[in-house]
Amino acid sequence: MSKEKHVKHISNEGPILKIDTDELFENNPDRDKKLSQRRLARERVLQLLFSHAMNERDTDDLYRELIRSDTTLNEQALEFARQLLLFHNSHLEALNTIITERLSNWDFSRVALIDKILIQIGIIEFMYFPEIPPKATINELIEIAKDFSTEESGKFINGILHAVKEDLQSKGELNKEGRGLIEQSS
Repeated sequence: MSKEKHVKHISNEGPILKIDTDELFENNPDRDKKLSQRRLARERVLQLLFSHAMNERDTDDLYRELIRSDTTLNEQALEFARQLLLFHNSHLEALNTIITERLSNWDFSRVALIDKILIQIGIIEFMYFPEIPPKATINELIEIAKDFSTEESGKFINGILHAVKEDLQSKGELNKEGRGLIEQSS
């Protein structure tokens, strides 16, 4: 999504992000060539889940339209995106409960949709992708937030994901394998 296209200035209160609900995010092929395949997959999943939330379109149809047909994604990235979506769809209620438990003095319904989706993706990666270090997950999602959300989103997402990571780790539920994945992420 190009922020410039969607920002409108209203009086002296600063920019307000306006997104038409039937609009899809715009991708920049030159920018996309510079990103890793996993990063692109995460962004496409964000776009799909945002579109689903705004339009209530079927995620399978959106997957075919937005991800499967994306020629910039290799087979591993397509599978990564597919797995993220499967875990998201089958664990959405539990993901939202985890997020809600970490919000102090803040109502879940007031969290920006893009931020919710990015946090959900982070929790999924913590729990179901043992090969991805938590630190890599958090850093990637903060970078995506810089491109797709507000200036403060990165700090918010970082705080929530660190709290979730610490909680999962203390409960022995942080599903990570390989030498140094847990220690490097602290």
